Amino acid sequence: MTDAKSSPFAPLRSHMFLAIWIAAMASNVGTWVQSVGEKWLMAEITRSPLLMSLIETGATLPMLALSMPGGAIADIVDRRRMLLVTQTWMLLAAAAMAILSALHLVTPGVLIGMSLLLGVGAALNSPAWQASVPDLVPKDQIAAGVVLNSAGFNVSRAVGPALGGLVVGLFGATWAFALNAVSFVGVLIVLKGWKRRPVTTDLPAERFSAAMKVGLRYTWHSKELQIILLRGGSFVFFGGPIFSLLPTLAIHRLQLGSTAFGLLLGCIGAGAVGATLVLPALRRKYNPNVLMAGATATFAAGLLVLAFVAHTLSVGLALLVCGAGWLTVLSTCNTGVQLSVPSWVRARALGVYITVWGGAMAGGAAFWGVVGERWGIHVAYAAAGLGMLLLLAATARLKIRALHQPPDLSPHHLEPHSPGPIHPDQGPILTVLEYRIPEARKTAFQEAMREVRRIRIRDGAVRWSLFQDLVPPDPGQLRFVESFLSSSWGEHLRQHHRATVEDRAFLRKAYALGAESRPRIRHLAAAWEDQSSILDRILE
Repeated sequence: MTDAKSSPFAPLRSHMFLAIWIAAMASNVGTWVQSVGEKWLMAEITRSPLLMSLIETGATLPMLALSMPGGAIADIVDRRRMLLVTQTWMLLAAAAMAILSALHLVTPGVLIGMSLLLGVGAALNSPAWQASVPDLVPKDQIAAGVVLNSAGFNVSRAVGPALGGLVVGLFGATWAFALNAVSFVGVLIVLKGWKRRPVTTDLPAERFSAAMKVGLRYTWHSKELQIILLRGGSFVFFGGPIFSLLPTLAIHRLQLGSTAFGLLLGCIGAGAVGATLVLPALRRKYNPNVLMAGATATFAAGLLVLAFVAHTLSVGLALLVCGAGWLTVLSTCNTGVQLSVPSWVRARALGVYITVWGGAMAGGAAFWGVVGERWGIHVAYAAAGLGMLLLLAATARLKIRALHQPPDLSPHHLEPHSPGPIHPDQGPILTVLEYRIPEARKTAFQEAMREVRRIRIRDGAVRWSLFQDLVPPDPGQLRFVESFLSSSWGEHLRQHHRATVEDRAFLRKAYALGAESRPRIRHLAAAWEDQSSILDRILE
């Protein structure tokens, strides 16, 4: 019998997770109702596949510019308050769209512009929303919480378009936009009642610009995260045509009405819901990376059906298959991000992931729209399907390690040294560590320090160096000096709190190679900095 804690529905036992999950599902239904209204209205104005695709570009392009800043903000402010602001923004944007539609002021530019404004709210909202899962459920239920979030979204994707088709058909697009505005009210009420436990720390507050730099530096030096970004982003680029070109296929090629178009869109969500029900059992039986490869191949097959079979029933079945593949791949990538980064940078890592996702979706929508405009949408679907199969072959060896054995990412909270009289903003701070290494261990030490360098820079060091003393301190011994620069004393203190259990194991391995149990450590604060060196670096 399955243990209650390992049940895929275990997170729903958290009353706040359940309340937020239901409210978010209702809001997502409203979002899909609005999406049907937008695309139907655009189809009435123009037959251009490019303009139709640009609605998708407008909705996802802000993720490229704002998800990373949104993640940085979510890591340094109260996420609950941030969610209240972003949800209010999206309510106002949807209400404005309803008013413009009621006044008959909608043009293709207005549709794309308003989808852009809603996308701004979604881009800032998404990192905080996804990073809140660990705030609502225990650590061993994070993966289940991520899957349930995806399931709720895809239940909405199944119900919302069908409801949107009915609303547009019976009452018109204006009521679809108004319904979306109302759907945000429930989320705001639930968030208002969430008593999120504040994270207490003695560390100085992190500044936005520093948080952004550290998040980007972490991404640059985390191979595990880079693999997820590559696999997820490339999948979205080739998979995007099922959303951006579907209105042209359904309305102009298959000659469907608004209700049938909504039902066809709902097939994607229905396929994703079906995948949600069987994924827990499949993940117990198969390797997650194997499941991801299978889902990618299945999705590619669905794209090829859309390219060569112009029949409503066949298109619907292909979209069911694509919906299942979409959920499997993206929920796996999302879980991989959640499990492969520590809590202090989780929202920023998710922000980077959503940035890549949004950029791939926006760029893909525009690219496949141009292909569809010039050579036809069937050529676009065929090229996307073949491209996805080539992608699968090219990334077959890139495995998401955290899906097999999630690393222990628990940070330690030991005060490294007393804060002293130094102000948190004073700096830069140079940390110098002196090692005495037996000559026979030189090669092993230098290899170990490669990983130490990666940890130091990934966790916030601006610069790192390792020097060897030309004059040995004793016969048979060598002296090495490691130095790394932190931008300020506050940033240096935060670096001590960012090391994970795995990081400390690497540091202990390097320290153990020395003749002494620990290296000698000194901290130096900048008394004066040569500004000409900055100019020299610019000129270089």
